[in-house]
Amino acid sequence: MSSFLFEQIVNGIITGSVYALVAAGMTMIFGVLRAINFAHGEYYMLGTFAAWWVMSKLMADYSLAIVGGVAIVSVIAVLIGRSVMQRLIGQPFQAGVLATLGLSLILQNVVILAFGGGYKVFSGGWLEPIEMGDFGMSQQRVILVVVTLAVFAGLEWMVRSTRLGRSIRAVSQNIECCQVNGIDVEQVVRRTFLIGVAIAALSGILTGPINVSIYGGMGESITLKTFAVIVMGGMGNVRGTLIAGCLLGVIESLVAGFIGLQYRDSVGFIVLLLMLMFRPHGLFSSKARF
Repeated sequence: MSSFLFEQIVNGIITGSVYALVAAGMTMIFGVLRAINFAHGEYYMLGTFAAWWVMSKLMADYSLAIVGGVAIVSVIAVLIGRSVMQRLIGQPFQAGVLATLGLSLILQNVVILAFGGGYKVFSGGWLEPIEMGDFGMSQQRVILVVVTLAVFAGLEWMVRSTRLGRSIRAVSQNIECCQVNGIDVEQVVRRTFLIGVAIAALSGILTGPINVSIYGGMGESITLKTFAVIVMGGMGNVRGTLIAGCLLGVIESLVAGFIGLQYRDSVGFIVLLLMLMFRPHGLFSSKARF
């Protein structure tokens, strides 16, 4: 029982790392735009398909596919950031919801038209096993957790120690004052959006070898899980996102292991409802943003 419990907790942390990585970008975008990016899961999907295309069509190895996939999705992010996201500055919350929902549908259907609606096999990755006593896992899972910690450490350093980070914090607090003081708010929004999308794409590429099968609608479920994570962590709170993502992953894993796999996906929705009912500001104060 103890080894089974340990296995479920480890699997939950790995799953939670995926949620946290994707949620980090979404919560940063929310911080500067005050808008939920309902297309964020599609960038996770685009990253996976971009890496799959680099490997299957260009015959590149997985390491190059990571770089190529992030680069391809970053170019897409630049185009969307300039044409859509920067136009949402100062717009009502409903405008952001409708715009990003529209983007989600467009990106899904573009991928389905380009690659077909069926499942694709994502081959590649670092799948050699690592033994820890009676429990073993692939190197890919360990790398995923390590990359998640490194990304959050890098984000913490960026928002605290760089000019861009200070601009992001300023815009997240008061857009109007930033505009009066000469901060290029549109540029800050574009760069924040690019960082968030690149992180989501990286998450999709790193989880591709773990998921094995990829398909055009795979971004929908990750968007909903990510939304639950940022509500748990506090809207706009990047540090709270890491803890909330791992917590949700562990809870899902325990429910799947001890109650039933069919109940796993309902956990995120139940947690979301409970948080909105009893602690709508999340486990961590929204005042701790960034």
